[in-house]
Amino acid sequence: MTEVIATVQRAAQSAGRGADPGREWNPVYRVLAEESSRSHDTGTSAGAVGLEGPGLDLVARHLRSSALLVIAVTDGERTRSLRIGLAPSTATLERADGEGPSHWCEVDVQQVPAAVTSLLEDSGIALSPAQLSVEHQRDALRLSPAQSRLAHAALLHGAPAEEAFASIPDLDEAPRDALTATGPRVSLALTLHDPHRQVAEEPITWSRLWVHGRHGLYRLDQPASPALEVHPVADGDVLGSVLPVLEQGIRFASASAASGGAR
Repeated sequence: MTEVIATVQRAAQSAGRGADPGREWNPVYRVLAEESSRSHDTGTSAGAVGLEGPGLDLVARHLRSSALLVIAVTDGERTRSLRIGLAPSTATLERADGEGPSHWCEVDVQQVPAAVTSLLEDSGIALSPAQLSVEHQRDALRLSPAQSRLAHAALLHGAPAEEAFASIPDLDEAPRDALTATGPRVSLALTLHDPHRQVAEEPITWSRLWVHGRHGLYRLDQPASPALEVHPVADGDVLGSVLPVLEQGIRFASASAASGGAR
């Protein structure tokens, strides 16, 4: 099995040699490559220089992923992430741990759930059988307009999120627990990208975040409005979200591959 050890910067430099990747790369990697190129890290990472043959093909296909599923676990200052390029039958993986070089490989798409579970277990996240929690607006934990203004003002003045929300007066215990949680944070995002604009005119990104508080797990979805809403959920909500989102990504990748082959 082909495996590459390289930073995103070095992988992007190798895959982009002699050509402008332009709109072919997934938007996530366009941003990551731009951020890396602006950094002052000019060192050489093991396995990152002179990519060629199967290794170069692997990272090039991964950077062009039409459906990229990203799951990350942040605990304190450390973030471990798994970026998964989905295709009809295979998946390319980039495993990253902090600022070190990433590990890139390819697996059968049926092995992706096990790779996600392994990341969560290695990060100390308690897993339960997949169970997608149904949101009820009446159960959402919300800030009042006045509380939102106080939190926003504190954040603008540079206060850490935990301090900004902890200082809000008259905040109920449940939303305070969720918004000041210092336990591991799990984020999930799916970015869909069709360079041929046959399946989707513009890139689409969906995301979800979970935080561990003293009293349980809370879910924060990408907000559709300025009002912040937090939902208490069961531990199985993490895998309960991953599996249908993974299926959606595979369907999009299949449709994108079919439309590209028809051109």
